[in-house]
Amino acid sequence: MRATAFALAAGLATLAASPSTASAFCRSTTCSGDCARNVDGCKISGKDLSWPGLCVGFSLQRNGTSFIPMETVRAVVSRSFVTWSDVPCANGELATIAFSPSPDASCRKAEYNPDGPNANIVLFQENRWDYSGPGNTLAKTTVSFDTDTGVILDADIELNQAYNELTTGDDNVVYDLESIMTHEIGHFIGIDHSPDPEATMFLAYDEGDTYQRDLADDDFAAACAIYPTTRDVVCDTKPSGGFTKLCAEDVEAAEDAEGCAIGAGAAGRPGRGLGALAAVLAVALLRRRQRRCLGE
Repeated sequence: MRATAFALAAGLATLAASPSTASAFCRSTTCSGDCARNVDGCKISGKDLSWPGLCVGFSLQRNGTSFIPMETVRAVVSRSFVTWSDVPCANGELATIAFSPSPDASCRKAEYNPDGPNANIVLFQENRWDYSGPGNTLAKTTVSFDTDTGVILDADIELNQAYNELTTGDDNVVYDLESIMTHEIGHFIGIDHSPDPEATMFLAYDEGDTYQRDLADDDFAAACAIYPTTRDVVCDTKPSGGFTKLCAEDVEAAEDAEGCAIGAGAAGRPGRGLGALAAVLAVALLRRRQRRCLGE
């Protein structure tokens, strides 16, 4: 099996032209770099990306951020994942994608280890942002996948606290963490930027906005197309290679020293229905000033 890390890049800080009013979601594919696109800007080459099972585990980086209490971060991140778990489709059933919290991770790095255990990590970068346009990018999701099939193997979300004031709550909103997280989770599950300015997956975010916390019809259509209700899948939250709290080099060092215990996520088939994720998988439910780009 061949796998490659697919880093979804960010756009410009301000849009030079008016956005399209089209309502046509785009899917992420195995094509990276200069890919052929249709009139809506959607990639038309490569295999479409998607997770193979019903459930995906996610971990918070244990240190969180010094600017927001960890319990607040955990609640916001959980709400954002639940938003993508309760997606109603045309037949009245839910899209076949759900999420479960895994233990916190020590590793503060977006990485995929093809030869060992992994974790799908949500982390904050407070001191530096190594990607282009450091002041213009709010977040970045890195997806690793099988290049032959498009099956997603790992995904990590980095939040740019080094150059942006991320806020929670409904008052004094600057760059809303829940809106940003909900957008990035769309990339996490294989959705590219949408040309629809009302969609959560629209490429830009305007300072003070919170509307991208809630999915639009375009986002529902994307999730239902990628994860149709007819999929025959089971729930297994174990990451590729098993679960680890550590970065790959730390795992190797621990194994060399005294061994490293790798835990696995729970398996089974959850019930369906609104709110089932919280009950079955124990997920804790806890326009226009300056425009920034949301990462891919």
